[in-house]
Amino acid sequence: MDVDQQKGMQLADIIGYVGEELDIPEDVYREVRRKYMDLGDWLKEDHLEHYQSDAEIYPQGSLRLGTAVRPVKDEDAYDVDLVYRREIQKESTAQEELKADLEDQLKRYLQRLAAEGSEVPELVPGRRCWTLDYKGQFHMDVLPALPDDKAAEYNLRDLDDALIITDTELPKWQHSNPKGYANWFNDQQKTLLLERREMMAKAVEVHVEEIPLERVPTPLRRAIQILKRHRDVHYQGNRDDKPISIITTTLAANAYNGETDILEALIALTAKLRDGIKTRNGEYWVPNPINPKENFADKWKKESQRAKRFFEWLQQVETDFSSAIKETGLQKISDSLSLALGAEIARHAFEKYGNVMDKQQRDGQLRMAPKTGLLGTVGATVKPNTWYGK
Repeated sequence: MDVDQQKGMQLADIIGYVGEELDIPEDVYREVRRKYMDLGDWLKEDHLEHYQSDAEIYPQGSLRLGTAVRPVKDEDAYDVDLVYRREIQKESTAQEELKADLEDQLKRYLQRLAAEGSEVPELVPGRRCWTLDYKGQFHMDVLPALPDDKAAEYNLRDLDDALIITDTELPKWQHSNPKGYANWFNDQQKTLLLERREMMAKAVEVHVEEIPLERVPTPLRRAIQILKRHRDVHYQGNRDDKPISIITTTLAANAYNGETDILEALIALTAKLRDGIKTRNGEYWVPNPINPKENFADKWKKESQRAKRFFEWLQQVETDFSSAIKETGLQKISDSLSLALGAEIARHAFEKYGNVMDKQQRDGQLRMAPKTGLLGTVGATVKPNTWYGK
């Protein structure tokens, strides 16, 4: 094994721990899931009682894709995006009416929570949705939606899951398909996703279906999480120009080519993100892979600084990770990743890495390459009790 391979393995291990640190903690994930399932069950019953038709609620966005990231600041809340699909025809309602109906339902839900003595979130109106804000924890954006009666015109797949959604700033219904997008995203990494899901199930001795797809940590997911974290750190103080997650996620998923290692995937994707940005009639296009009529970068036309800032960010991503790869010595790597991803995340990742190295050292498995001082499984055995300089 040459020096570059050793450095790559060491940095890949550290990047892997960074990815773990970016995940939604399991206790937070379970609480989010418990709350949105409780809300979904209640809305379904309320909808049947008041409107005599069926309904469902399900997650969309990063929670469904498995690419959600821990906020940069501990006091910031997690975003939880939900779809509330009502099984009624478009002709029987209007955008304003659908959104008002949801407001009434959510108010009844909050009354129920208060009567039970449960935590009651604040109800906040939004452009497309209503938000249940659990202060200091997370906020759930509940998007009212209906089945899309023109699904075939706007969707390349999963027509039964196509939706029309409300938007108070636009006169026409908007077309969406978050389930279809999630299925496309999973298909981009299908083989590895299913293999690792099977491995996780065997490791904890449960049926494979008990492992949620979105909780399987694949190289693509980890790479996207790290890119999103780098973006969040880079755009602190300039949130208005921060690129929306769907752009980064779509570009990365399109560029993914089956890499099985997180660092390998991160390097490959970073080099190819620009290639997914098209131009049509002088306008930047990041097409929705489910609905090619939709341009995820549509705001770049009127707000050209968004495109400029995005390309500046891509350049910074390449610079920062190239710098980390070239560094030798854990302290220099730590300093490099701290600047790129935040000091706390880097510190926790290196603590995990140190704990693993410490165990290998105690077991007599930790070795040091004679020319570079890199720690790994090749070279001279490191004697016990030297990892922390004792």
